[in-house]
Amino acid sequence: MPYTVITIAGTNGKGSTVALLESILTQAGYKVGTYTSPHLQQYNERIRIKQVPVADQLICDAFSRINNSRNNVSLTYFEFGTLAAIEVFFRQQCDIVILEVGLGGRLDAVNAIEPDIAFVSTVDFDHQDWLGNDLDSIALEKAGIYRNNKPAIYGDEPLISSIAEKVAVEELEFYQFGKDYNYRLREQQWDWLPADSSCFEPYYNLPLPALGGQIQLKNSANVLFILQLIRSQWPVTQAEIKRGLFTATLAGRFQILKTEPLVIADVAHNVQATRVLRKTLQALSVPGKWHIIVGMLKDKDIASVLLELKTVAQSWSIIELDTPRAMPAEAIRTIVQEQLGQDSETYCFVDFKQAYQHYNEYNNKLQTSGGYQNNLLVFGSFFTVSEALRFFGE
Repeated sequence: MPYTVITIAGTNGKGSTVALLESILTQAGYKVGTYTSPHLQQYNERIRIKQVPVADQLICDAFSRINNSRNNVSLTYFEFGTLAAIEVFFRQQCDIVILEVGLGGRLDAVNAIEPDIAFVSTVDFDHQDWLGNDLDSIALEKAGIYRNNKPAIYGDEPLISSIAEKVAVEELEFYQFGKDYNYRLREQQWDWLPADSSCFEPYYNLPLPALGGQIQLKNSANVLFILQLIRSQWPVTQAEIKRGLFTATLAGRFQILKTEPLVIADVAHNVQATRVLRKTLQALSVPGKWHIIVGMLKDKDIASVLLELKTVAQSWSIIELDTPRAMPAEAIRTIVQEQLGQDSETYCFVDFKQAYQHYNEYNNKLQTSGGYQNNLLVFGSFFTVSEALRFFGE
């Protein structure tokens, strides 16, 4: 490839890792191409150059060239999109390309591109129908992006046994968060600390990342290690790192849509991500209780996900999602009552707009009576958050 390729896989944390890495490298002046999925509102969000979605015409031209060249070879939706992104980045002469795996890793279309660095953020239960029903199987699928002669990174701890075995058998150049590098939080700043300071340079007095939640410190630490591995070709100063951390944005990840009362949107849809979301909400210590608008897909562990929010949820609004993959709202309502009790305050609505109108009416009554208004969490799926973003955009 004419550019450096960094491939990012993992159950959770992929999007944040990509956004932070993209932001810092762009601040350093490099032409960074980024391919992510899914999109929230427009397809162009998937293909960005220097943090800006590329124009419709560039994507359409790429699709046309691929279609004319494929010689009746059947391509999936995601394969078409991946090839289009690679073609756009080539024609636009990018310096560095960041590819986010869509699902799994080993069999994902992104894995057809040889990475210069392969990174797996976390491994947890999700997409079991495709990846397997145990963590070892899921981990092996995600670690399928690793290459024998290129750096391979695992951004979590402890190390899952199937990855450890793969590393040993294939003699990979392997690095891990918590073993080869870590971070130290100091009030409103943090330090990045390598285990071997003779090979890697520590960074001190870094600003907290703009992305919400303490989990972003771990994501940022992973990003800084990736930057250390490419610094001979693509050096980045500490000032550029600080600017990148401070300006990174990512739609739908603990995104504040409104204040007073607080409205937060998050695409968390599995247990690991929802547990992090709950801890982040609890750390806010804001007045008022939490009302939750949720919609989810059938293939998720809905009961376990909703149970994670039992300690923070005051009431629930469940919405229908406009996709055949959606779990019906009444079915989710039944799960809420089974997990949280039959007397749980739950409502069902045909879409986000109706659910939000109900939330507003309820809050107006609270305000009239002199009480704190309820805060609002919108979560459960990219589809759910997409509806919220579209509503607030309008």
